[in-house]
Amino acid sequence: MIKNILVLVLLWMICFSATATQSMHVLFVNPSVPGEPFWQRVQGITEAAAKQLNVRLDVIYGEGNRIIQLAELKKYLNYRATPDYVILINYPGGAEESLRLLEKYGINHITLEQTISGPEKRAIGSPKQIYKHWLGELHHDNAQAGYELAKQLYLQAKAQGHDTVYPVAINGHYGTESDIRSDGAKRFFDEVGVTLQQTVYAGWSKEQAFEKTKKLLIRYPKTNLIWCASDLMAMGAITAVKENTQHVVFGGFDWLADTFELIEHNKMQASVGGHFMMGGWALVSLYDHFHGHPFWQKHNELAFDLTVITQQNLADYKWIKAAKNWHSIDYKAMSLRGKPDESYYFSPELLRKSRQK
Repeated sequence: MIKNILVLVLLWMICFSATATQSMHVLFVNPSVPGEPFWQRVQGITEAAAKQLNVRLDVIYGEGNRIIQLAELKKYLNYRATPDYVILINYPGGAEESLRLLEKYGINHITLEQTISGPEKRAIGSPKQIYKHWLGELHHDNAQAGYELAKQLYLQAKAQGHDTVYPVAINGHYGTESDIRSDGAKRFFDEVGVTLQQTVYAGWSKEQAFEKTKKLLIRYPKTNLIWCASDLMAMGAITAVKENTQHVVFGGFDWLADTFELIEHNKMQASVGGHFMMGGWALVSLYDHFHGHPFWQKHNELAFDLTVITQQNLADYKWIKAAKNWHSIDYKAMSLRGKPDESYYFSPELLRKSRQK
């Protein structure tokens, strides 16, 4: 009898040990190049979350090109162990091939941001509609974020004594999320009766934004507000305006490390951010899926909020710029493991609450 009990205890200990050490394997597809400021932060936070959650995380790079990204994904899947999950962005023009490839291998995956529209969107459908292993999209509302940035810059311009506001907008690429962002900005300016003088495209490049801002100031010398679809382009615009005498307010997206200093010294007035957390948040939701949470069975999207930082709330978020602090975020506290009836609420505000002491 005692012998049978000892055998059962031993078997239980073996099973418990196997469960305790069970980990998951995730591939994160960084769509950019190593070291690019925004995506390096997304990757770094995803890696911090993976370490805390005991997730094996591999990373490959798309180098800012849909053809290269697909080729790198094919190479990885052909020559490496098949991961449990993949986190990636659907590149316009390449979404169908990527989804078809992951479906072929039977790999569950989440896409970041809603980057596909028009005929291509109709071709790929919604998550789980055509591609059963496409669990869902994790995204934010770019239009509302663009609206909120325009609103904050408008208020800042008024507070600085500009009776009439003369804005221009600097976008990234044609037909991407930057267009959705600038549509939101235009909606705000229309609501307050302000004419957006012109929107130009600078390819997410600081140098292009610098050159195009110089031309815009010649064309529209009264310009006193420059709305940008990224902080990097805003930095290019700031440099171009240094030679100009009138005061201009600037704003962008991404919360890059230098952005916090620029806002602190009133060289830049506002930045929208929080989306650098999307890889970490996606990983948390996949960790829960791996352990049986039903969220991705019941939903095909997960929306999260963004926040505008100014001098007024800068202190609440400035700590985020240091990479060492990314490990102080309590990613486990964001997990819904063991809470099957609850849903996620991801936002920059959550960072302050979940940061480990």
